[in-house]
Amino acid sequence: MAADIGDPLQRAELLAQRASTVFQPRTPITTKELFAGRWTELTDISDAVHQPGLHVVIYGERGVGKSSLANVVSPTVWVMDGHRIEETPEEAAAIPERFMLKAVANSGDNFSTLWHRLLADIQWPHPDDQTLLVTTSTAFGLQGRVTVDEVRRVLANLRGAVFIVDEFDQAPRDVSKAFTELIKTLSDLGVDCTIIIVGVSETVENLVGDHASIGRAVTQIRLERMKADELRQIIGKAESALGIKFDDDAAALIVHVSQGLPHYVHLIGLHAVRSAAQRLSLTRVQLDDVFDALKKAVKQAQQTVTEKHSTATHSSQKTALYRQVLFACALAAAQSHDSLGYFSPSAVVDPLTEILGKDITIANFTSHLTGFCDPRRGAVLERDGQPWGYRYRFRDPLLVPFIFMDGMESGLTSGRGLLQLLSRDQGFNLSS
Repeated sequence: MAADIGDPLQRAELLAQRASTVFQPRTPITTKELFAGRWTELTDISDAVHQPGLHVVIYGERGVGKSSLANVVSPTVWVMDGHRIEETPEEAAAIPERFMLKAVANSGDNFSTLWHRLLADIQWPHPDDQTLLVTTSTAFGLQGRVTVDEVRRVLANLRGAVFIVDEFDQAPRDVSKAFTELIKTLSDLGVDCTIIIVGVSETVENLVGDHASIGRAVTQIRLERMKADELRQIIGKAESALGIKFDDDAAALIVHVSQGLPHYVHLIGLHAVRSAAQRLSLTRVQLDDVFDALKKAVKQAQQTVTEKHSTATHSSQKTALYRQVLFACALAAAQSHDSLGYFSPSAVVDPLTEILGKDITIANFTSHLTGFCDPRRGAVLERDGQPWGYRYRFRDPLLVPFIFMDGMESGLTSGRGLLQLLSRDQGFNLSS
């Protein structure tokens, strides 16, 4: 007899498949219903869209969810425009159409290629035959390299349009200068459209050239790492969508290991659900499922992160402690209360003592910290301050959660050992 939907094995297989539609570590979130947190930022963006002459710059560390935020701008603005889920087609037609267009920048782009790509999906009636449609480039005579004034002329005819340029940091610097000039021109003339620039950067200055000249024309949104309750919302939305419940300690471990980065909540959450499905648990994800997920997630981490970790910890000497010291540094960074993620050498002492099972002093690992700042070890740490008071932080925030996962996979700690190391003063409930 063929298995039906009531067959536990088939239901488990279906749950494992559906998990990938909810937890999406590889691509930015596109469905507003699955997007958690960031309501303040979305409101700020919507306010800018509804105010002619105001534009937006979204910036922050890699992995904090900038692209996902950009992807849900469209449905958010749609609601803010006055649309309702239950509205009739007639009601929807009464609200003016707003173009929402997006392009992803790359190192081969220039100002012209980006705008040709942004405008490619808009069609216009042919001036001589209204039954025919032509591209924006054809309608406005845009050929090859376009100027700031030519783009401004087109945008003046696209009332209320929103243009999103993601991964703006990948574009050459002269593109940034041209966009700054365009934003200033649009603002000065009060053109009713919005440009949203999104990119990896610690400051607006590093992302947008001559930002001072457009300061009043730009809403600056620095996207910080997500708070614990926002990360928990990601899990909560997955629970509702999949009909499964994460035990409190299982959810807490995912949140803490992820260090404010939604990418890792999605990566670990996906494997945790699949671990539960594998043991035919269709309604509950337990702590052991998360332990299993951490080990599996190591093998699916981004290649660049894997390579950085390998470069930092490689040694031909079996007694070398690079892996252990880097693990202790990650724990120190996780427990740091510094807003920029810096930790002191003294903060490494206790976790390294616990990892090695013997008393450790700063002198035992000073050379390791120096090495981690050296390009020959990938410069995974950066150092600040004076020799008598150096402090350190990880250059790539995605590396810290990977180090935790590697620590389990390589046997530096057990699943419960990792939880104990991370749970100091965190109030985790260690269920049996």
